[in-house]
Amino acid sequence: MDLAYDRSSVTEPIALKGGHRRDGDEPLLVPGETCWKIAPAQRFAVLIDAADYYANLRRAIIAAEHAVVIVGWDIDSRTRLVPEKKPKDGYPATLLPFLQAVLEKKPDLHIVLLAWDFSMIYAFEREFLPGFTFRSKAHPRLHFVLDGAHALGASHHQKIAVIDGCVAFTGGMDLTIRRWDRSAHAAKEPARVDPAGEPYAPMHDVQVAVDGDAAGEIHELVRVRLEHALQYAEQSADHVPPPKLPEPQPQCAGTVWPSALKPDFEGVEVGISRTHASTSGDEADVREIAALTRAALLTARKYVFIENQYLTAALAGDALAQSLAEAEGPEIVAVLPKAESGWLEQSSMGVLRARMLEHVRRADKYKRLHIYYPRVPDLGDRSVNVHSKVLIIDDKFLKIGSSNLSNRSLGLDTECDLSIEAAEGDERVQKAVQRVLCRLLGEHLELDPDACVRALDEAGSLTALIESRRGQPRSLELLDWTAEDAPLNLEALGELVVDPERPMGADAFVKGLLPAEVRLPIARSLLATVGMILPMALVFWFWNSLPDDVSSTDRVLHLLTSVRNHPLGFLYVCGAYAVLGLAFVPITALIGATALVFEPGRAFVYSLSGALLSATVAYGVGRLAGTHALRQLDGPRLRKLRSQLHAQAFRATVVARLLPVGNFTVINMFAGALRVPLLSFLAGNVVGMCFGIGGITFLADRLAAAWNAPTLSSVVTLLVYVVGLFGVSLALSKLFERHKRK
Repeated sequence: MDLAYDRSSVTEPIALKGGHRRDGDEPLLVPGETCWKIAPAQRFAVLIDAADYYANLRRAIIAAEHAVVIVGWDIDSRTRLVPEKKPKDGYPATLLPFLQAVLEKKPDLHIVLLAWDFSMIYAFEREFLPGFTFRSKAHPRLHFVLDGAHALGASHHQKIAVIDGCVAFTGGMDLTIRRWDRSAHAAKEPARVDPAGEPYAPMHDVQVAVDGDAAGEIHELVRVRLEHALQYAEQSADHVPPPKLPEPQPQCAGTVWPSALKPDFEGVEVGISRTHASTSGDEADVREIAALTRAALLTARKYVFIENQYLTAALAGDALAQSLAEAEGPEIVAVLPKAESGWLEQSSMGVLRARMLEHVRRADKYKRLHIYYPRVPDLGDRSVNVHSKVLIIDDKFLKIGSSNLSNRSLGLDTECDLSIEAAEGDERVQKAVQRVLCRLLGEHLELDPDACVRALDEAGSLTALIESRRGQPRSLELLDWTAEDAPLNLEALGELVVDPERPMGADAFVKGLLPAEVRLPIARSLLATVGMILPMALVFWFWNSLPDDVSSTDRVLHLLTSVRNHPLGFLYVCGAYAVLGLAFVPITALIGATALVFEPGRAFVYSLSGALLSATVAYGVGRLAGTHALRQLDGPRLRKLRSQLHAQAFRATVVARLLPVGNFTVINMFAGALRVPLLSFLAGNVVGMCFGIGGITFLADRLAAAWNAPTLSSVVTLLVYVVGLFGVSLALSKLFERHKRK
């Protein structure tokens, strides 16, 4: 497998307002550049793993008087907050009954749940119809809102809870199933089971709790997002919207801050950084987390400590490579999952991670890069699922939040991170940062924080400490990051769909990418497999129908001649396009085969006719079978996409078909399902495909000429033609896109 990393193959690099390399005296946290705001907090606590977070959030909600707002990538009514079936506080253990019980005892309290209106790709991993569950069974002062107000292809990835506007929690943990775990991550943890009673792998994650003005600012961030979500959803008149959230009350945190929660920092300034892609041309993209991440990585002098679910972001990889190339640069320690979860992530994010880490390794001339995964005894084939999003640098900088080191988190999805930066000479904050580092390292190395601090001082470096603990029952082990075992290599799709830096417009959608709302990867993989097997089976059948004494060469010539000379050859070709198109055979392969069988003129006519018939048939299938399915998924985002495609059907189709590549059949089916005007769609196919089919047909002719008479002149002519074909196609595509923007 080729793991060569090419930065140019990633979507256009993020343009940062800040994020340049900074001198030691220059602050990292700059409002409007690397953070939204800097606000004081009386208390700042790091909660490691969901057993700690869920228990403390539960205590804060019980103490709430006015409003609780929970924001999540996923919120599941079945989430068990504590392992006991009958908790000592007298409230139910699971989320929805717990919230209902709290509301029964607090007549002035409102609870708002703001969840991402998620992609259908996650439908089988989530609670079925969560909106129906929360709205039909819940207390009237429990308000559930699905938030679809984001750029196409993005997700709302923030994980926030705000209590009375006075205490806020944010980080990597949602209130959903398969997240709860204790810090021991024991192989046999009886409480680590899903609602069906099935055990799941250990889960490591990190959340932050803050109070004071910092919590008030997060309250404001959530309030604005809630307003946007309600406006975007176009709530019906009979749905009672959530109440206006109250303003944070002065000195209120003492009443809702969990008494058992010991802060890691007291009296500190907290930077709040965001990612948010614009949903319209009227607002700018917010990429404070990207700017802060790059600046922080390039500031490191002693060490960089990373805990993250992913490491695929081009921006982060470039910054790490730059630091590793320096003779006096920092050691870099990253704790990542041993493997991504599930075949889809292994095939996309796993492959991208392997390529990124190989790129960084090549810059590691001085051997300062160390990538680990947590080892827990008796897990067998399973491993600890690292889901945290932590960055610590030089005992001077700490960042924890919802953002992964992925292109999505740094440029597209909605994220929120909190940071603390120690001023020069501020030993109080520096020691607190080091202690948080040792709380995390101590969990992985089975050391209490105090012992970890002492051991780290003795070892002299993070790597020396980690290596000294290798071989212990619980430790950090070196990660083999190759992606050879990935079920598929979806690297190209990973950058454009799974891990993009920028929103996907209508043209990009039509170019052959199925949108997240209706993506069914298993079904598509099966159809693609059938599409490859079917033509092979037909050829095999024809091959065996010939006499045994016919040579392989004669068999091929007989096959080609019989089709070329048959009076119904045109109909056979068109029928083959229609049938094989529905079997998801690539259209480019069909055009190339046609060009090899027929002379250029007939090949062009046959290919264009067959491609149009295939497009029409798939369009009809999509219109008949897909419209009902899309109606079930109907919402503002899909309606907006449909409106864009109706208005730009001809131009978008031309751009997609200038070279007949991409998921040809899926585009046609979706055009039908979205009821794109048929005449505009077919006209766009004719205009766009004439160029591509003509180019491929002539290319096949030149290829045959070069093969039959391989002179220097014929080979050079072929190469020039290939470069020219793709260059002109790219120029025409850009011309159409530029015309659209005007």
